[in-house]
Parts: sequence; structure tokens; C-alpha cells
Amino acid sequence: MGIKPGDEIVLNLIDNAFGGEAVGRVNNLVVFVPFAIKGETVKVRIRQKKRRMLFADLLEVIEPSPERTTPFCPNFGSCGGCQYQHINYPYQLEIFVKQLKDLLLRTGGFLELPEILPALPSPKTTRYRNRIDLHPAEDASGSPFYGFCKRMEPKTIFPLKECPIFALEDDFSALPMRMEDKLLVLRTHSGKPYYYFKDNHNLVCSGPFDYETSESLGDEDVFYDVGKLRFFNSYSGFFQVNPSLLEVFSKVVTDFAQPSESDLLLDIYCGAGFFGISLADKVKEVLGVEIDPSSIAYAKKNARANGLANCRYTADSAENYLRGLLEQGVKPDICILDPPRTGLTNKAVSAVKHLQPKRLIYISCGPPTFARDAAKFTDAGYLLSKIQPLDLFPHTKHFELISLFEWKGKGSGSPTKGALAEKEEAGSDFSCEAE
Repeated sequence: MGIKPGDEIVLNLIDNAFGGEAVGRVNNLVVFVPFAIKGETVKVRIRQKKRRMLFADLLEVIEPSPERTTPFCPNFGSCGGCQYQHINYPYQLEIFVKQLKDLLLRTGGFLELPEILPALPSPKTTRYRNRIDLHPAEDASGSPFYGFCKRMEPKTIFPLKECPIFALEDDFSALPMRMEDKLLVLRTHSGKPYYYFKDNHNLVCSGPFDYETSESLGDEDVFYDVGKLRFFNSYSGFFQVNPSLLEVFSKVVTDFAQPSESDLLLDIYCGAGFFGISLADKVKEVLGVEIDPSSIAYAKKNARANGLANCRYTADSAENYLRGLLEQGVKPDICILDPPRTGLTNKAVSAVKHLQPKRLIYISCGPPTFARDAAKFTDAGYLLSKIQPLDLFPHTKHFELISLFEWKGKGSGSPTKGALAEKEEAGSDFSCEAE
């Protein structure tokens, strides 16, 4: 009889999987174990079986890893926000590099790996987040409180007395600000902390309020100072959750881009203009696109606020905008791509390949989709030269990466399994329409 849910077994863990769990094997089945580390011997209880995979709960660490440490947050394990607080921070960075290599080999099908630099640590590993979303709930006596969703039980809310990775230190469970059935969003920026309300579908339901006084802030913009630059944004607009790493982030992008005064820079998925504006004084012109008109309005405002006259921004989809550049015969030198976690669409990839910028800087918060897209660019003639992982989200399963692709000509890029298969297809080509 095979292993089934409810069974308790002892495992030797052989890897740290992308997604946060450690991995073991039993009876030719892969077992995923949270809050454990490669090299440990653990006792687990099987929670779920799915095809040839088992998902388990950790019961006991029989032989701990030397990389194991004591979590600093009392909610670790109950809260689903962090996955790695039990792991020494330097080893967390090593895990990310190993996971990235595995994804390039398995998902991307790379036959040779590019240069992958050691992951850059966050200057802050606690108090780094500038945003948290608090869920309203009531205790057994009917008294209201705020909290987080319990791990693997999204309908169960536990009181949040403290969150050590959030910038503010407070008993968030007892906050008096209320809007019926709405989540409370707390945010910090380079000014005073503030809050607003949203619903379960991420629809913003109020304007911003001062965190200390609860006074309405009206239509006041928020702002983020990064080095000598200031970036304005809407109170509910996207900005990186870990500002402490942004100067380093921008420097790596600049170093990879190798900008010169004659360069035309494309900033695709530009948001409020952070990367393009950071490089604007080093290039001839910046063209940026983002589908959200509000973000584009702020990108234009940020260019003006920082004294830049060489930035042009357009509200459009990346696919439509890139196709328009192709039709106009635009020849960019540098292209920065910073897509959402889902990565690039086939049409966006194809259009970029036809534009053939000399250097592509692909920024990704979704390593699996990056590995997929990277194979498409290298099969088309780009060399994936190097990748710089960054830890924007300490103690979580997430990491960011910056990659450099250099145009070498079709058939001369980094070899992948896909490229070898394509050579067998006579007359194949890439097309905006076909893809």
C-alpha cells in the first residue's frame, strides 16, 4: 500500500525548491516540506497527494542544518508572508542563485548557463516593507481587530500585534480606523505614513488619510526620494516595496545598459518612469510605455520634476506600442523590459526581437517566466551575458533579477534545447503575426 495523507514519515531533504519548500523523496515520489532546509533529516505528516508529488507538514527537525536559525517574528509559520526566517540570511541568497540556475536549465532549456552573479543582499532585512494590507475581523466576543490571513487558511484572520518586516512598529490589531468590510492598507513613503481602504478585489474605496491624525490628505501625491531623484506617485500607485535597495537596483541597470549620449532608450512597462528617468541624463532620448494612463501621467510629472526634457511617455499596451515603433522604423539602442510576474506575451517578445536593440535589460520578479522568455530571446540571436539576482524581499520566497542580453545575430545566441530543435525546421522565422 502506498503513502497516503495522514501518514508520518522520516525524510532526508535533498534540495530547496523554488517556492519556499525543501524537497525529499520517498517511493519515487517528490515530497515538499515547508520551513525545512536542504540537508536536514525531518519527520513530516503527509497532507496531500497530487500525481507523483506529496505535500507534507513539518513535525520535527531530527537533524538540523547548520544554516538553521531562530525566526525573529512570533507569527512565522502562522503567517503566509515569509517562508525563510528559519534560514540564515546569507544562505537565503545562495538558495536564490541555485534556484535561478535550475529554472534556466529546466524551464528555459539552456544548455550553457550565463554568468550569474552572487545575489545582492538588502541593506535592510527587517523594517524594509513600505506597505501591508490588514484584514478586518472580530474575536469570539465580537470585538473588532485587524490581522493577516493564516497560512493555508485564507478565511481565518489572526490578530497582527507586530510585523517586523514592515517599516512601522505598532500593534496593528488595535488600530481604530474602520470602513465596513474593507481592508486597511498602510503605506510609508519619503513623507509621513498614511492609509486608505480597499475591498477584497483590490478596488480602492477611499482617499488617503494621515496615519497619525486620520485627517484626509485629499488629492495629495506621495513621493519617494532615491538618491538625488524624487518620484511622485498616486497614494495607491505601485512602487517597489523595499526602497532601501533602489539606488543599488538603479546602478546595476545602468551598468548593464552601458548608456551613451547618442543612445535611444526604450522603457517598456515603465510604470511611473523610475528606470528610464534614472538613466535619462546619460542617453539622447527615453521613450516609455505603460498601459495605465495614471502611471504615464506620473512618469511625465517625474521627468519634469527632475529637470529632464528628453523623456516621452505613452499610455498604451506594450504590444501596440512596439508594433508602432516597428512601423515607424525606430531603431533603439537599449531596451529595458520590466513586465509583471506573468512575463512577456509572444507578441511583445516578437516585436522586441524585430526592433533588435543592441542591449536588452530584462528585469523580472517572476524567475520561471523569465527563464521561458530568456530562451525565446537567445534562440533569436541574443546572448544572455549575465544575470544579477537581488533580494528585494528578505525572508520570503521571492527575489528579483536583472539580466543583460546582447544582440549577436540569429543563430549565435546562448544555446538552448529550443534553438537546436528550430535548426531542424527549414525556413522558420519569427513574425509578429505568427507569434
